[in-house]
Amino acid sequence: MAVSEVMETKKSLSIIAYDEIKTMILSLSLKPGNSVTEMWLIEKLKMSRTPIREALYRLQQEHFVELISGKGWFVSELKLSDIKELYVIREALEGISARHAAERISDEELQNMENYLDSLEHLLEQNEEAVEDPGDSIHQLIFRFSGNALINEVMSIHLERLQMFHLITSSLPGRKYQSWREHREIFSALKARDGALAETLMREHIRSSLESLLLSLIENKIDYQKAIKQSYSLIGRPSGKIY
Repeated sequence: MAVSEVMETKKSLSIIAYDEIKTMILSLSLKPGNSVTEMWLIEKLKMSRTPIREALYRLQQEHFVELISGKGWFVSELKLSDIKELYVIREALEGISARHAAERISDEELQNMENYLDSLEHLLEQNEEAVEDPGDSIHQLIFRFSGNALINEVMSIHLERLQMFHLITSSLPGRKYQSWREHREIFSALKARDGALAETLMREHIRSSLESLLLSLIENKIDYQKAIKQSYSLIGRPSGKIY
């Protein structure tokens, strides 16, 4: 095998290892704070040490893992300050997108979305866990009709992080049904072509999502007890659900 082919094979294995480890982190198979040894990954992924190590260093650069001297690799903890910054961005950009989408979304798409939301209500009441979060389709629709490519580009950078937060939040009993109600209100504003109301409701929904995220982090006993008081600054007001 030529040298170039060997290098390409090593590169491909490194990319595969990177994708596999990141997927485990984003799906919470590897939770924040978990130790990740090279030997465990070698056995898990059936690869040699080199591509595993290259993948870990790449994930370190993206802040998914960290190398602690004398202890080894760990999945990076979720910091309250990082969550705050991301949700500030999300609230602003998704609020603006909802305002713009109210003016641009087609009647046909609105009808399809209404049918979809109607179909979920009974299913959510019967078996919430078996139903996908109804908000995913609403957010995708809003971004598609927002008419702002730069907003979509900025949000795409954070989609992987948001995916992990979404999984954490969805684990709370009743959260999917609550999300359905919130998105139903957003949809009603879109249907009425009321951009200002759509933005207001979207912002309220993002803040509600943040509260649920913090509650889920605490209930899953990830080490946030010392930082609970900081959530005042995160959500701007005390909440019975958090405390």
